[in-house]
Amino acid sequence: MSLIVCGLISYRLQLASMTLAARLGENVRKAREAKGLSQEAFAEVSGLHRTYLSGIERGSRNPTVQVVERLAKALGVSASDLFAGDQLL
Repeated sequence: MSLIVCGLISYRLQLASMTLAARLGENVRKAREAKGLSQEAFAEVSGLHRTYLSGIERGSRNPTVQVVERLAKALGVSASDLFAGDQLL
């Protein structure tokens, strides 16, 4: 039990220190994986290129608001969920 609590605290501290782009990328990746989508399948659903999505997930891309809306729609979540500091799923 204490390992789980320590892990959760550690995870929350990591998210607090992440850049917004890294947080967005991590949440997109987790939501994509929770839906059982590969990057290629997600690229088809979202209409974005796989390498662009990879850059978003790594936190090295800064997508526009319109792209964030596309990502959220394709994942079935709100755009604000993609920026959430707590674990998304």
